[in-house]
Amino acid sequence: MSEHTGAADTGRTVGHGRYVLRELLGQGGMATVHLGDDTVLDRPVAVKTMLGDMSREPSFRERFRREAQAVARLNHTNIVAVYDSGEDDQDGTPVPFIVMEYVEGSSLSSVLRKDIAEHGAMPTDKALEITGDVLAALAASHEQGLVHRDIKPANVMLTKRAVVKVMDFGIARAMQSGVTSMTQTGMVVGTPQYLSPEQALGKAVDARSDLYSVGCMLFELLTGRLPFESESPLGMAYQHVQETPPAPSSINAAVPPAVDALVARALRKDPAHRFQNADEMREECRRVAQAATGVANQPQVSGGGQPISNVGGSGQNAVFPQAQGPLNTAYPQQQMGQTPPPYPQQMGQTPAPYPQQMGRPMPGQPMPGPPSMGQPSMGQTPPPYAQRPMGAPTPPPYAQRPNTPPPYAQRPNTPPPMARPTPPPTPRPMGAPTPPPFAARPAAPTPPPQFVPTKPGAAPTTAAKGCGRLAVIALVLGVLLVGLIIVLAVMINNSTSSSSSGMGASAGIVVSRTGNGG
Repeated sequence: MSEHTGAADTGRTVGHGRYVLRELLGQGGMATVHLGDDTVLDRPVAVKTMLGDMSREPSFRERFRREAQAVARLNHTNIVAVYDSGEDDQDGTPVPFIVMEYVEGSSLSSVLRKDIAEHGAMPTDKALEITGDVLAALAASHEQGLVHRDIKPANVMLTKRAVVKVMDFGIARAMQSGVTSMTQTGMVVGTPQYLSPEQALGKAVDARSDLYSVGCMLFELLTGRLPFESESPLGMAYQHVQETPPAPSSINAAVPPAVDALVARALRKDPAHRFQNADEMREECRRVAQAATGVANQPQVSGGGQPISNVGGSGQNAVFPQAQGPLNTAYPQQQMGQTPPPYPQQMGQTPAPYPQQMGRPMPGQPMPGPPSMGQPSMGQTPPPYAQRPMGAPTPPPYAQRPNTPPPYAQRPNTPPPMARPTPPPTPRPMGAPTPPPFAARPAAPTPPPQFVPTKPGAAPTTAAKGCGRLAVIALVLGVLLVGLIIVLAVMINNSTSSSSSGMGASAGIVVSRTGNGG
């Protein structure tokens, strides 16, 4: 629909006559937004009408209705409220529409263009504050399981009191459903400048995909430029998958190193290396903003910037093929002179960790059939060893090339190592005694053991302790033996004395008796 057609809708009603379209607020390739009047509640509203062939797809209209119901349950200060949704009949074609809260103010794209015209970029503290409010809105939607999928400055509004409002929740998912239904598979819908790598590859997304898009938006606020630039949506999507963005401070010298680190983490290719939820990234924005309080943050942009009209995105979604190739998850190397973020940055392209060879299929493609024996196809990886034609004789295990010198070639006129003749043994004269097989060495006298005196006060050795114990035992046994001998001698002496006394008494009696007889 052209701008003239969008303006021609002024005065038309939708929602069975409840909403009257007034002023045209914005227009893209797939939708128009009008300021409308709610005739029932008597309040201004914003009415977004979906356009194009996608509106004819039942799958898109059903997804659009379900997403509008999910967004209507969100209630947060930083989220544009959804009041109603439905379908309007235009020339026999059902056209979905959604009625939203009317935000009287400016889009973030307009605010950024004004800051670029005055300062070259948005001041750092202001960019961090706006980003924190966007993350607060995303935290509320992620708690309800709703991923935005299309975060960009054109979808962020600022009221006259500088209140941030995020809009168009769920619209990108509904459009992706319609594109998939129309084109089967292999196509992506979204804004290429802020697309996450997993979106570009057509993979499933979660809340961390929105955080990547927030990182792209914050990079643009800080520098006045996009992290990647390309002339085609597919080229932009490929850079999101493979290229490493520069540090914001390389463009705006007023950006502190902590902000460089924050942006670098948000723009990691692998979702596991990014912030894992919106609250975590919001807290880091708050901490970095507090640390930068009092520091001059007036932008100091170097080099020629891009045209101001391209800043903030066009606001239009594009449909393009999925990017191909592996996800570049290698950590870039640190450059000299740059403050290292948690994941150091590297200017230029970082090669993929597993480079693809010519002729090898990309992930998801079927493997080619085997080539004919002995003749690999063009660009195909050769086998680990050469194939032998059928019927050919088996070569020797180590075939030598013709005229190949030996491993240790000898110089000309150089005799071999053992070329000299060996002299014959000396003949022995006849009758000489045969010498023994070997000469016997004279027996060397064994030296007597030497007594090494012990130093006074030295600790006794184990042998000395053993000898001492034996001496004590021998002394005790000697004493006992001497004692035993003495005892035996005494006993023998006493026995002899007793025998001598008995014989004397008997003799006296005999003598006495003899005397008396006389």
